[in-house]
Amino acid sequence: MPKPKNKTAQRGIVAAAATALVVGGSFIAPAVAADKAESTPAPSQSPSATPSATDVAVDTKGLDEAIKRDLKKSPEQYLEDSKANDTVAEVTKKLEDEGVKAKASIKDGKAEITVAEKDAKKAKDVIAASAAPLEAELVTVPKITSVNKLYSEVVEKVQPEEVEQLTAILDTGKGLQIIAGGIASNEGPAKMNGKSSQQDNSPSARASKSADKNKLTLDAFATQADVDLVETEGEGKAKAGAIEDIYGGMGYGIAEPGADPNFLCSVGFNAWNPSGADSIITAGHCTQDGKMTDTYVAEHGAPGQSEGISNKLGTFGFSQFGGPNHSGTPGVPEKPELGTDIAVIDDINPDLTLHDQVSKWPAGKDEREGTIQVTGLATATVGASACSSGRTTGWSCSEILGEGLFFVGGYDNDVRAVWGYTAKNPNQSVLDQGDSGGAVLIGNKAVGINSANSGGKDGLEDTPDDLAFYTGLVDSQERTAGIADYQVKFLVNAPAQTSPKVGAEVKPGATITGKVDSASTGTTVRIVIDGKLYKTAKVSANGTFTFAAPSEEGKVSFRMTAVNGFNKSANATGSVIVAAPEPTPTPTPTDKPE
Repeated sequence: MPKPKNKTAQRGIVAAAATALVVGGSFIAPAVAADKAESTPAPSQSPSATPSATDVAVDTKGLDEAIKRDLKKSPEQYLEDSKANDTVAEVTKKLEDEGVKAKASIKDGKAEITVAEKDAKKAKDVIAASAAPLEAELVTVPKITSVNKLYSEVVEKVQPEEVEQLTAILDTGKGLQIIAGGIASNEGPAKMNGKSSQQDNSPSARASKSADKNKLTLDAFATQADVDLVETEGEGKAKAGAIEDIYGGMGYGIAEPGADPNFLCSVGFNAWNPSGADSIITAGHCTQDGKMTDTYVAEHGAPGQSEGISNKLGTFGFSQFGGPNHSGTPGVPEKPELGTDIAVIDDINPDLTLHDQVSKWPAGKDEREGTIQVTGLATATVGASACSSGRTTGWSCSEILGEGLFFVGGYDNDVRAVWGYTAKNPNQSVLDQGDSGGAVLIGNKAVGINSANSGGKDGLEDTPDDLAFYTGLVDSQERTAGIADYQVKFLVNAPAQTSPKVGAEVKPGATITGKVDSASTGTTVRIVIDGKLYKTAKVSANGTFTFAAPSEEGKVSFRMTAVNGFNKSANATGSVIVAAPEPTPTPTPTDKPE
């Protein structure tokens, strides 16, 4: 199959047409896979799926080699939680010095510190006196129970056979959680004489152990202790994502109609089409100017290591590489038309589940096992740290160097103009052939699509000054009709009533305020009372929204759902008691003076 125009040695980078980048006398090559799918079998030769959980835990706080390696930062810094982390460190240390027990969590750059009610005043004074870079929200609860304390209580109060089913006791940041289903298991030692040397933890073995009737079951204990209980099946160990789960950054094979896939690109962001059906946003040049139509899920053992095809993915819909209808020019034009490099995959295989997350390609694991949550769209700023996900380099991070027009070698020996971002790409470690179409994020916000790569000032590739080029996602949707009505899938947080407090007494028509954390532009909240839509409130830039209390007297309970296009939050509830206004006193008439 034809390949993108071969890249040649380049000398110098000069600016042309404002911020357009021209590399010597030759052009950037798109980052479509340079090689055929390695030993890719036909779809009928799909490997068998391993049963596993379909929902993979989103890890955004753990150590991440790519972020540390490429940005020399921790993931907390990358996710803009460093200021909140400083807040937690300062405040909790001071609270400890004052003898106040506390637990803290960080979400969306904000610190939440929980203390017992009896320590509330002292905690407020400590927080007020601290030089915290961000506001710390204080939450009071009747008591604080640590993981160690909870474990001690479980051992003391729960039946022994149920204790043996513990998988974990966790502090999730929102509260304590018990996970039960059996001890987390490794692969175990080799079998000896056909029998496993691991402990027999089958239901029959468990049933043979005597139960202490004076102790509680885990379920009863969790209810009394007011902690969350999660019961799992089987061995209790974490499962990899199911083969039907699709995340941004995963690889896919490309084929002409009726042919086997011969080239590989990467999923950008899972999306909704204008009708609300599943879709995928990726790079336009992956369609090879519309010649390729069919796409297939490409399984990988590691970045750059394709293991074959598992499922049909979908069919290319709209695509554009360069100007409209994949147009280009024989050379760099004097007045180039602002083009793009974008495509959508429609007609998604209904057996697949498209998630609002992007793979971080964790080392030594399936690409589905470590993901980052997408929470909206954004534009990139020069100097910002961006991370990209693709099937060749995996999860890698870099610095945005500029925004502008870059020129890419087309399939007709022409030049395609694309608007987007330029980033550092040392030794092609951030973006390489096959990463095309992959996701680019700043924090949790989608900003671009992997498009192309090039040598840098020295004119040579695979050197420290190499460059990466990303299609601007917001820009592409604003200027390209074929993708304007598609929407990236992202998490919308559930709304919460903030004022007055839940169940408070208010007057008819009083203002009720709520908040949606990390709300994207265009988010609204639907308020439903007695099964009927009562109000739709706009969410402001700081995440707050307001609506008026009903005029009818009595307790009013309402359901709130945050909505952004086809993206919806979980339902949340609130309530107020509408009381009749106090009557205006009638003046007592007085006798007129004679």
